[in-house]
Amino acid sequence: AATPPGLTVAVQGRLEKVEGRKLYFALLAHDGIDKISEGTHERFVIDAAKFNSKVAAKAERAQHDGS
Repeated sequence: AATPPGLTVAVQGRLEKVEGRKLYFALLAHDGIDKISEGTHERFVIDAAKFNSKVAAKAERAQHDGS
């Protein structure tokens, strides 16, 4: 549904399923009058320290390569 400027849009998410590190969410968006959208979203649980270490190493390589 179309939402006119000025209305507040709220999105609700609900965790539906967990398969190992993979999380499945159901989402619903509402503008206070009508449901305007619904869908699904998937995320993975990661090791933040390992991820941040890889990002830092890549940034360091990019800095030295002139990228």
